[in-house]
Amino acid sequence: MRKYMLFLGALAIASSTYAQTYKTKFSGANKQVVMDMDAKQLDIEGYSGDEVIIEASDLPKVPQEADGLRPLSAGGVDNTNIGLSSNLNGDILRINVVLKGKATYKVKMPQDLNLIIKKRNSCSCNENGMSISGIKGSIEVNTNYEDITLNNVSGPIVANSSQGKIKIVFDDKMPEKPSSIVSYSDNVDITVSEKAKVLFSISASDGNMFTDLDLKPYTPDPKTIEEEKKAYEEARIIGRKAMESDAARAASDRVAIRSQSSGTATTYAPGNRAYISQSGEGNNVVIGSTNGVVYSFSDGQYRYWDSDRNAPKYVLNEPQTKISIRSTRGNVYLRKKK
Repeated sequence: MRKYMLFLGALAIASSTYAQTYKTKFSGANKQVVMDMDAKQLDIEGYSGDEVIIEASDLPKVPQEADGLRPLSAGGVDNTNIGLSSNLNGDILRINVVLKGKATYKVKMPQDLNLIIKKRNSCSCNENGMSISGIKGSIEVNTNYEDITLNNVSGPIVANSSQGKIKIVFDDKMPEKPSSIVSYSDNVDITVSEKAKVLFSISASDGNMFTDLDLKPYTPDPKTIEEEKKAYEEARIIGRKAMESDAARAASDRVAIRSQSSGTATTYAPGNRAYISQSGEGNNVVIGSTNGVVYSFSDGQYRYWDSDRNAPKYVLNEPQTKISIRSTRGNVYLRKKK
């Protein structure tokens, strides 16, 4: 009898830890996966297939009273049997965690998809951070305390972490469009090929900057200065109008208005360094306030790429790919790919 009870106990433990899988077909270069994932660990890998495959382990237990019921939250109803809600709307696949707890999720997705990871709860975090590798599409990820690790990526990146480290290894094929990488309280570590052609804008307000790349100081010609000044002003005007619009504030499920210094804001106040990040739907906007424009592509065109026009700028070979790197309290490490 004792052996039988031990067997049942072992079986119960195994049932809560073994991996379970959800699959759905979804591929296409212009399609996007939008994820709101609170997990113990989140690993995402791009591959050449046409399915989004999610493997879940360490799923939280559900009470006996919930037998025959499905988890439900603001993110939707669990239609995956792994604590997630998966909903397809046109070219956007939304995946939300609906079962509270700290599961581990491993995701494989077609490498050409665009990826957006956002946080539903400002105080929640992926305890072991998140890793993303092999993605060729654009990546936008905003976290609070999590470390962000991107490896072998070749699309444009918008990465922000309030208190986590950011580490990015670019593929030899660099993005055609600009990238913005910001950590407010920790280090930023970027690796590129020594043959890459990049214009960097780099600042570490309270930290230091280090590199083993053959960088040259960049001084734009007068024509470029005037063009960037005009682009900056255009982006600033677009951003102010977007942030002041009642429609933007009302569409809380489509527009995130965040303050770079104090977290989420619901209204635009001049001088708060707020920015809107609206991705995957309608007119895309990633833009800063009057104190610092990240960039805007509200009409499909990047108008300005740098959040600090006074930051030092350096060229690696030729000024083609534009990458803006910021760390407020940490160091910036810019490395040569081995």
